[in-house]
Amino acid sequence: MNRPIRVGTRGSALALAQTELTLKKLRQIHPDAKFETIVIKTKGDSIKSAADLRSAGKGLFVKEIELALLKKTIDIAIHSAKDLPGELRPELALGAVPEREDPSDLFIGRLIDAIEKLPPGAHVGTSSLRRQSFLKALYPSVVPVELRGNLDTRLQKLRDPKMKLSGIVVAAAGLRRLMPQANFPTQPLPRDTFVPAAGQGALAIEIRAKDAAMREFLMPIHHAPTATALAAERSLLRRLEGGCQVPLGVHAEASGDGLVRLTACLASLDGKTVIHETTTGTDDDVESLAAALEMVLKNHGAADLLFTLPGRGPARASRNGNGSHRRARAKTRRT
Repeated sequence: MNRPIRVGTRGSALALAQTELTLKKLRQIHPDAKFETIVIKTKGDSIKSAADLRSAGKGLFVKEIELALLKKTIDIAIHSAKDLPGELRPELALGAVPEREDPSDLFIGRLIDAIEKLPPGAHVGTSSLRRQSFLKALYPSVVPVELRGNLDTRLQKLRDPKMKLSGIVVAAAGLRRLMPQANFPTQPLPRDTFVPAAGQGALAIEIRAKDAAMREFLMPIHHAPTATALAAERSLLRRLEGGCQVPLGVHAEASGDGLVRLTACLASLDGKTVIHETTTGTDDDVESLAAALEMVLKNHGAADLLFTLPGRGPARASRNGNGSHRRARAKTRRT
């Protein structure tokens, strides 16, 4: 390709930092290649309210970028994998999935370095329904509060004593990519209990499905274990019709020995009911692995719990008035 490769991305500081990190890897492998970064504003970038963002549907941060791919005004798109809808357009495909950064959620304290040390009633900021529900379930003494804005804005609000925030919860990968030297006390939250969002910490490079040359160009930065884990997470997300409006964590780990461990955690909005399940299977059939975990989740009440969420149907689930926290473990191994 004689002209520069046109790279589509959102214009946030984090999106641009992630794009530059990816292009740095590609330049090391293809030193003669030229790249042009094209910033595309998405619908999600224009929505200011967390509630409006959650109710606006899926693909809010990728749709306009995908349209640019289809129109051939860009050649590749670099996304945060967690922003991708469960189903890609048939004309598009993932050309490469680079090695994942830390997928954990991260507590950042204003003065205190661990969420367990916060006094009762301490305010912890996040706009994520998943994080809010998990905070209520796992750390019931703290009070989750809505906190919108990019990472830099959220850190500024944390510094501001008028905001009365004791801490915030963010994706660990975002802080590492954008502000590796950020001077705050931090604590990674254990991802076996505070289960990350599907795709968290991973990047996805989207291409036109028939662009075999671009797929080959990107292949050296493709990381198969990350891609396998991401495929398992996205398969379960599709089956449960998850998204930012659902307090659902899904995380997979591909061990490299042919096994994949897939964990999901679904919580009620008040954090009183938590369904937490884990399934292990082989990496050559992640669709069956996701289907097995879907069945286990539904056997433990996930369908009823999902039905109680806003926009998912009338409340019809039978719930214990004091709530319940179910942590059954299911293991399946496919051969």
